[in-house]
Amino acid sequence: MTRAFVVALLVAGCGAQPAADYGRALFSDTSVSTAASNPFKCSTCHEVGAMTTKTLPGYTMYDAAVRPAWWGGTVTTLLDATNQCVVQFMRGKALADDDEKGRAIFVYLGSLAPDPSADTKPLTVTQNIVDVPSGDATRGKMWWDQGCGNCHGAPHTGDGRISDVASLVPDDSLAAHGTDPKTGARPVVIEKVRHGKFFNVGGNMPLFSLEALSDAQLGDILAYLEGFGLPPSQ
Repeated sequence: MTRAFVVALLVAGCGAQPAADYGRALFSDTSVSTAASNPFKCSTCHEVGAMTTKTLPGYTMYDAAVRPAWWGGTVTTLLDATNQCVVQFMRGKALADDDEKGRAIFVYLGSLAPDPSADTKPLTVTQNIVDVPSGDATRGKMWWDQGCGNCHGAPHTGDGRISDVASLVPDDSLAAHGTDPKTGARPVVIEKVRHGKFFNVGGNMPLFSLEALSDAQLGDILAYLEGFGLPPSQ
């Protein structure tokens, strides 16, 4: 589905408004995916305002409908960009170009794009994982609460986590991988943040690019998690 088609849907007249309302509701609804086990909503990873207030893995959807490409320029249709999320993270079947839910979401996204054009957003992925020095634990709690806690809830207890498919951090990594500085919980946590489900890490976690979360911010989060048993930087 092209940018022009999305804009055409938006300006088609009063008939577009109910679709935009439906799309707005779907944006915060797990039913976008066909998978009953899916805990994610579009709003889990994306805000919709021009100014963002959280530390989430995905860019704001403000102006997303009129970007020339997505996923760092590797995907050239909004449908394919959306299906990356639906298939990879929401565990569902890819939306067809005539899917009612997909069309409604595209109309809603079009309503968030007042400018007829926007730039492709960069997506810098860290492929070679290295240890990140610990930063400031107080700031780390803030980054955690603004982003990580959205899915994982509180460290150690998981209070408020999105579902039981979201791991307890850092407890599950400590139990599965131990404390070895090269193979243990600390490098595993870093890898999961930077790779998500990609690079054979597994699970359904979306990755955090350097644009979404800097190494300094990640270092702050690691310092915060050290208060819950994560080994410190070597």
